[in-house]
Amino acid sequence: MTLSAEPPATSAGAPEPARRDEPAPTEAFRREASPRRGFVFFLVLAAVGAGAAQMSAALLTLTLKATALDAAAATTIISVSSAIAGILTLVALPVLGALSDRSRSRFGRRRPFLLVALAAFLAGGALLIAAPNVPLFVAAHLLITLGFVATGVVTTALIADQLPRDRRGPASAFVSLSTAMGALVGIGISQPFGAELVPLVGLPTVFAVIAVGLLFVVLRDPQFDQPRERFDLKGLVGVFWVNPVRHPRFAAVFASRMLVFSGVAALNGYQAIYLLQRVHLQPADLGGAILLTVIVNVGISLLVAPAIGKLSDRLDRRKPFIIAAAIILGVGLVVASTATDFGFYLVACGIVALGQGVYFAVELALATRLVPDIDNPAKDLAIIKIADNLPVTIVAAVAPVLLAIGAGPAGPNFAALFIAGAVSAVLGGLVILFIKGAR
Repeated sequence: MTLSAEPPATSAGAPEPARRDEPAPTEAFRREASPRRGFVFFLVLAAVGAGAAQMSAALLTLTLKATALDAAAATTIISVSSAIAGILTLVALPVLGALSDRSRSRFGRRRPFLLVALAAFLAGGALLIAAPNVPLFVAAHLLITLGFVATGVVTTALIADQLPRDRRGPASAFVSLSTAMGALVGIGISQPFGAELVPLVGLPTVFAVIAVGLLFVVLRDPQFDQPRERFDLKGLVGVFWVNPVRHPRFAAVFASRMLVFSGVAALNGYQAIYLLQRVHLQPADLGGAILLTVIVNVGISLLVAPAIGKLSDRLDRRKPFIIAAAIILGVGLVVASTATDFGFYLVACGIVALGQGVYFAVELALATRLVPDIDNPAKDLAIIKIADNLPVTIVAAVAPVLLAIGAGPAGPNFAALFIAGAVSAVLGGLVILFIKGAR
């Protein structure tokens, strides 16, 4: 029976029992799996590489390819493909996490899934370039998504596998920011090539393959020989579920992340139309404006997150930083709701970026300490990552109602949407207060 570093509570309100003093059964494994020098660099590089392949496709190359296939139906093609890829993401995250935890390969638990990611990026990139029809276009999108998900599952699990709990802050911060960093890298390295699909797809794909391959080479991932629990119908359901009554602290982390990311999604999902209709940017200026908001977001987050991560590790405190981050995010969203020019909106984006930087620096590090089974963290951490994706769907469903409140000649009520996002973010921070035994 595996021992969890944070044993589950017997009920939602009961204090969780103290951990026994006997060593965990995987202690020898952890010593053998101690990371090489530079491990965090290669971990973050792989995550950024995956983000470059995924986001360059999402932001640019899928649109170019869909337009080349059928310009009149390009929007529909992308919408259908994105919906299918979204479903794949929600299913693949916990499934790949569970498969990784159960792996007893002689190559280790995590390294085989880096090979899955590498192969998926190669096949997806090549197929996206060559696809002659919509079904193969969708297949290419799904392969790239699979590579991104597999890399995310592995890199997140490795934080819990290989880093001591008091050294997880900076790594968690960089991995949490890796998708945004990857977007900048992926778009940046392909900018000189205009609309040429081969380099636009090929360069981010090659970068992702090299980055993931380097992590595969340097990773110490010995064979995990602990007995596997029997896999039955209950185990199958458990792939997609963590009982919130038995594990209230883990459920609180999930709820917090859902609420905070819903606030961020309210801004990110509607900023383009907001800039056009309320800030009155011209369509020709929209691309450059959004790129500038991304640069501000990533730049400030990168300046803040590593320092806060180190400080949080040193103080052994996560809660105060998460609550402060949520409040800062809420303030940024309220400021955005009142912006009447792009300069003011950019200030709001900077405040949101500050909150994101603080949040990313500590929240994932806290989650790695509260997984129900510390020896098999990949599946549970993958469920936490579902909270990154569901808010987009939730906000898309709720936004039309909020935008319609008091809407008139001036257009949709963006203030209602952004302020609701602010309330959601603050509530997400306050949920952390209910996690007993964590600081």
